[in-house]
Amino acid sequence: MKKIVTVFFVALLLSLSVKVFSQSALKIGHVDIAELLAAIPQRDSAAAVLDKETKELQSTYDEMTATYNKMLDDYEKGQATFSEIVKKNKETELLDKEKRLQEFEQNVQTTLQKRNSELIQPLLDKIIRAIDKVADENGFTYVLDVSKGSVVYTSKDSQNLNPLVLKILKP
Repeated sequence: MKKIVTVFFVALLLSLSVKVFSQSALKIGHVDIAELLAAIPQRDSAAAVLDKETKELQSTYDEMTATYNKMLDDYEKGQATFSEIVKKNKETELLDKEKRLQEFEQNVQTTLQKRNSELIQPLLDKIIRAIDKVADENGFTYVLDVSKGSVVYTSKDSQNLNPLVLKILKP
């Protein structure tokens, strides 16, 4: 009788543990945030704004470069006729203009990167909210972003959630 109770108890424990483990199975999905970002219409308007601002800054840079090149040409043509004081003054002006040109170029790069982040961040936030909603509605434990390149393997059991997320993003 003792053996039967022990066998029954062990069988009960095994069935409970199988049931507990089967309920806590991981459900994994994946998205490609870069693909989602490219697919939403708001991305085009953000890109248009950034393109307009880039062209404006490029135009200013081109004007500054043309002014610098003219100053350099004038210096090179008249260098032989300049007195030492005039020559030194023009060299200082050229160096100053070159320095300002380099600083402007660096500031433009920083400004455009910051502006791109300002324009893209609200879109990324919207995508993340849509992913959260899809994951919650469909019971996903993990959702991986395959666009980052850090996911080295995606199982056939991992579901691509891009279509579900795009349904939310493109009503």
